[in-house]
Amino acid sequence: MLQRSYTVEEGVFSVGSSMSVFYRDFRPLTDNTDKVPIVYLPGLMRTARDFDRVASHFADERRVVTVDTRGRGRGGRSDDPANYDFDQMIGDVWALTDHLGVERMVLVGLALGAFMSWRMASRRPDRVIGVVVNDTGTETVNRVGKKMVALADQGEYSFDEALDKLREPNRKNFPDFGLEDWRAYTLQVYAETTPGKWKRDFHPAILEAWAGTKERWPSLWDEYSTIKEVPVLILRGENSEFLTLEQADKMAGALPRAKTVSVQGRGHPLLLDEPASLTAIREVLAQADIKL
Repeated sequence: MLQRSYTVEEGVFSVGSSMSVFYRDFRPLTDNTDKVPIVYLPGLMRTARDFDRVASHFADERRVVTVDTRGRGRGGRSDDPANYDFDQMIGDVWALTDHLGVERMVLVGLALGAFMSWRMASRRPDRVIGVVVNDTGTETVNRVGKKMVALADQGEYSFDEALDKLREPNRKNFPDFGLEDWRAYTLQVYAETTPGKWKRDFHPAILEAWAGTKERWPSLWDEYSTIKEVPVLILRGENSEFLTLEQADKMAGALPRAKTVSVQGRGHPLLLDEPASLTAIREVLAQADIKL
C-alpha cells in the first residue's frame, strides 16, 4: 500500500445562530507555501464528498479544504429557510478560511458552489486568485436544474434503490459507468440515516431558500464579467444539458483569462477526476501559483 503524503483533519466550525459548517482540511506533509490552496464548495443538494475522490490528486502538493455548507452533509441544519441565505453562506466561507489561515485561494465549485465562487471572486479579487467551475454557468434559473430538484425527493431507500434512482435518469450521460462507479456515486449523494436506509444528504428547507435566491439573482453574469485578472476554468460534460457548449463558450469569450474544456463521456456533474479535468485544473493552479 502506498503511504499517504498528506494529512486530513476534520472539523465543525460555528458560524453563529446555532449554525455551523463542516470541513476537511487536507495538508501535504511538506510545507508548500508556494502553492495556492484549493477551497471546494458543493452544489445545492450535494456535499463536499464529491471532492474527496479528487482531493488526493492535489493534497500531496498543496492544501485542499472541502466545505459542507449549511444544510448539506455534516453542515449545521435548521428548519428555517432564512438560515440558508446565499450571502450568509458566502460569509461562512470567508469566516472559515480566516479561521484556517487560508488567505488566498482557488475556488472550485459546483452549481450553488459555482454561483458562490462568482460572487466571491468579483468582490474579493485580492483573495480569490483562480476559479474552477464544474459544469455550471452564471444563470441560477435553469430548466434542467429544476428537473433535478424535482427528482431529489427526501424519501428513505435501500442502497440499491437509491443507486437505481441516480442511475436511471443519468445512465445516458455516463455511458462508461459500471456498477462500482454507480456505487461510488451513490455514496457521494446519499447518506445512511438509519441502518439500511439511505436518504439524499441535504435539509429540504434549502430548496425554499434557493427559490428566493433565484428570484433575487436570476443571473450572476454581472459578477462573472468583472473577474478579469484571474484564471477561470469552465469544465463541462460533453453530454451536459445543464451547461450547453454555447453557454460555456460565451462565458470563455467574455473574460481574457477564461477557458472552456469539454470532457468526453460525461454529463452533469463531472466527477473531476477525469484525466482531462485534472490536466485542466492543474493548468489553472499553475497560473494561480504565479500570483502568490
